[in-house]
Amino acid sequence: MPRTRRAGPPDPGEPGGPGDGTASRTATCTGTADWGSGCNGRVTSTAGSEPISSWTTTVTLPAQQSVSALWNGTPTWSGNVMTVRASGNGALAAGASTGFGFTATGNGGDAAPSVNTCTAS
Repeated sequence: MPRTRRAGPPDPGEPGGPGDGTASRTATCTGTADWGSGCNGRVTSTAGSEPISSWTTTVTLPAQQSVSALWNGTPTWSGNVMTVRASGNGALAAGASTGFGFTATGNGGDAAPSVNTCTAS
């Protein structure tokens, strides 16, 4: 999982985009270790120019991978799509960051887990 994937706020012209009063944030997934049959990843979420009271991040894993451990977040699953919410208080001050980590196992080849969406309120 050597690649970094990023999800951010939608285009300003889309509903929920910057400028409509909705809090924004970005999320970045970075590989921290890769041993061929698995990897560790860290997703870092950063609030935009306004504080947020909660956050969720959606990560898609290659079909052959599964998560064997996750820390600093609470996951729910739909197939190979993992939605992670803050464990406890998900509030972030403007510009502040938080993150969660996970261990993915299985043969995903060169495909890395990817951050699809990040939402804040």
